[in-house]
Amino acid sequence: MATRKTTSSTKKRAKRGRPSKAELEKRRVKKEREELFYKELYLWGIIAISALLFISNFHIGGVVGEFVSDFFFGLFGLIAYIFPIVLLVGSFFVISNQGNTTAKVKIVGSVIFLLMISMFMSLVVTGENELKTPSEAFNFGVSHRMGGGFVGGTLAYILCPLFGIIGAYIIDIILIIISFVFVTGKSVIRKVKQGGHKVYQSAKNTTERYQEIRRENSKMRMDNKVSGVSLANTLLNPAKATAGEMVDAATGVVSATAGVINSASNLAGAVATATDTTAAAINMADGAVKGAAKGVAEELAKDAAVSVADIVINGVTDEMGELSSDEAIPDISEKKNTRIAPTFPPDPQKADMPEVTMPGGPVIMDGPRPKAKSTSAQQNVISPNAKAQPGATQQPGATQQSGVSQQPDASQQASATQGEIVKPAVSQPIKEYKFPSPKLLTAVEKKKSGNTEKTLRETAALLQLTLKNFGVNVTVTNISCGPAVTRYEIQPEMGVKVSKIVNLADDIKLNLAAADIRIEAPIPGKAAVGIEVPNKENVMVSFRELIEANEFKNAKSKIAFAVGKDIAGKTKVTDIAKMPHLLIAGATGSGKSVCINTIIMSILYKARPDEVKLIMIDPKVVELSVYNGIPHLMIPVVTDPKKAAGALNWAVAEMTDRYKKFAETGVREIKGYNRMVEKLKKSGEDTPLQKMPQIVIIVDELADLMMVASNEVEEAICRLAQLARAAGIHLVIATQRPSVNVITGLIKANMPSRIAFSVTSGVDSRTILDMNGAEKLLGKGDMLFYPQGIPKPVRVQGAFISDEDVQKVVEFLTGENGIAEYSEEIQNKVSSMESGNTTVPIPGRDGGDDGKDAYFMDAAKLLMEKEKASIGMLQRYLKIGFNRAARIMDQLEEAGIVGPEEGTKPRKILLSKEEFQQFIAENE
Repeated sequence: MATRKTTSSTKKRAKRGRPSKAELEKRRVKKEREELFYKELYLWGIIAISALLFISNFHIGGVVGEFVSDFFFGLFGLIAYIFPIVLLVGSFFVISNQGNTTAKVKIVGSVIFLLMISMFMSLVVTGENELKTPSEAFNFGVSHRMGGGFVGGTLAYILCPLFGIIGAYIIDIILIIISFVFVTGKSVIRKVKQGGHKVYQSAKNTTERYQEIRRENSKMRMDNKVSGVSLANTLLNPAKATAGEMVDAATGVVSATAGVINSASNLAGAVATATDTTAAAINMADGAVKGAAKGVAEELAKDAAVSVADIVINGVTDEMGELSSDEAIPDISEKKNTRIAPTFPPDPQKADMPEVTMPGGPVIMDGPRPKAKSTSAQQNVISPNAKAQPGATQQPGATQQSGVSQQPDASQQASATQGEIVKPAVSQPIKEYKFPSPKLLTAVEKKKSGNTEKTLRETAALLQLTLKNFGVNVTVTNISCGPAVTRYEIQPEMGVKVSKIVNLADDIKLNLAAADIRIEAPIPGKAAVGIEVPNKENVMVSFRELIEANEFKNAKSKIAFAVGKDIAGKTKVTDIAKMPHLLIAGATGSGKSVCINTIIMSILYKARPDEVKLIMIDPKVVELSVYNGIPHLMIPVVTDPKKAAGALNWAVAEMTDRYKKFAETGVREIKGYNRMVEKLKKSGEDTPLQKMPQIVIIVDELADLMMVASNEVEEAICRLAQLARAAGIHLVIATQRPSVNVITGLIKANMPSRIAFSVTSGVDSRTILDMNGAEKLLGKGDMLFYPQGIPKPVRVQGAFISDEDVQKVVEFLTGENGIAEYSEEIQNKVSSMESGNTTVPIPGRDGGDDGKDAYFMDAAKLLMEKEKASIGMLQRYLKIGFNRAARIMDQLEEAGIVGPEEGTKPRKILLSKEEFQQFIAENE
């Protein structure tokens, strides 16, 4: 028993001697507090010492300060000025990085860096001849407050005798760089390489840019006409001209007359009677060209491919046509001399040479000449002191042939008098379409938004506090600052209903003092609620900024347009072909017309006239009339509402004609048709088929058209909206009255993509978007962009383009590419449709022979768009009764479009969209 008691007591004593976890934790906390206390005392002491040292350097530290200052200047020299700051920063760094190996390396590197700087100062101040001992360096630093002091002087005193002053400099600089790398952790070599790479890339880009400019300038010189060339001084005085002058003159004559001899135009004129002086000048020019100018003439002949020797022309300044490489003449070095002999008979020794008959007389050329492509590419003769003779033309019989000598016609020689010249009827080649440059548009200076980072954080904190006051705990997860609004993404705690946040919209607006807010609950694809608050200052989005963005440049579609910038500040670019039709609505002044200008200008910057054609309908007269004359227009801008129905009906007829061509060629859409035509042309087959351009029909104000000819306009729009996508015809319709009598159910059902600007009420918003939200917009381009295929509309700030910029682009297009030549055939068809029967019958609208209901096709299109089939939906959208809707549903089942009844569930859609398009084409 005694043993057991002893053992038990021993265990108890051992247990009492071992501290518990709580006691250990208390000891650790107490120790940390003591360490923190001592660290703070140490820091305050360092701050005081550093401050005293710093003020002592400027003689305001008293007697003690002067003594300490002299000591440190003697010790470190000039470095003593920054020693207090180094001491303070180094102490903070050491305390905050205790136990850190990297920090120790940086501290050692800093000490070496300061020592090497001191040595460098000592070397700079003293030099090799005035090298001081350490004590002398100390005294020098105290008295002059310069140099490296005792530390720098000692290092210099050691290294200079061993390595010399240059070696000491090299060692010092290398150690400075090494210590700097240790302290900063940055590689100097890497920085040098990066800088060198940037310089190389900049030089490379500059070189490429200059090369591109040089190529463009060269191309422009080849394309442009040579005009205003004066050859008045090419006749030399035989008594005074030297061989060098004759060489220069002959060379100038050769180069200047190359365009005349080989131009595609016809020049004819009379040649004055040759005098003895002229003959002497010609003989001297012959000798100069054969002798000293031979090398120059050969080089000119190679460059211009012109076989011309000596042609003496005096006092002529004319406009010459473009040179063609196909009409080049053999090398001048292989030819004899050429003479202008207007009155001399042909030389018997040159009977084998071809002779070209011109109205002014024959031009005898040496050797065979290549056959000209057309009669317009004949050689020309210019007489001195020539005057215009508009009535003279080249004879058809003057076509040049190799090896055939044609004698001059006496009547033609008689009709050519001195001082007459004929200007050619130059055949202009088809110009390549020149795209407008973004530099035509005004560059808007970017202003900083009033919402700084501090303001955004304060607003986020206020928003979080406001919701917390109403019992909703949330966390702000992200802030997206856009051009006009800022979206705060908040994540509510578990158990908080989204509807509770939505119901607090007015309270949030009150506490944030905002003009209006919009709540997106939830954000599609995110577990967060978005609260959109207007910015204090809006940032303008310029159209030039959008078209210079990579998103617009990389868009492959020819009818892509830059919408604007979303809340995140990203450029939004969309394709009209994928919409495929667009409905734009909003109140007056909300930005509809600017949006339409953006669409039109995007197409002008993206597509050629042979790729995209435009039809514009502008009942307001003043909005789109500025575009009259651009090459993309098929017909002039339609301003009469009565003629608008005719233009729409022509588009329906064009769509029907295209579908017939598709059926004949076995293709299904415009892209396949154009690929087939291109393939046939590449294979060399002779085909009458031509590529079809895409057509974009833009209606600026639908309400005016509906007031004048509602039935015709609605039927044509519905017909196009249902079928025109595959034919490459797309509608863009805008209205400022988004009411149900303007945007009818049929139009809404067939216009899947919408853009809503600011409206006055939620009713109008629901008419456009089938949901509220547009009444919360700010105006001035603030829009809800709702293209086909996304679950909820996206808020976008539209681009701004001024009327002046539009006018500049239109003037450039009409000036560089010519004014549009409208098709009279199309205009006649539009006029006939407007004056005659403008109604385009929709299949089944009046009850066809097949017994189908008038709304059969409309109902089928609606069901395919919504991807579900129910009688109630037909009643709501088509505004018909139950019995009629049930009959239509039965007819759709018989046609194989929808499946049989499945109780209360919606019927299944049996056809795909491609099969449905084929069904429509077969039932035309």
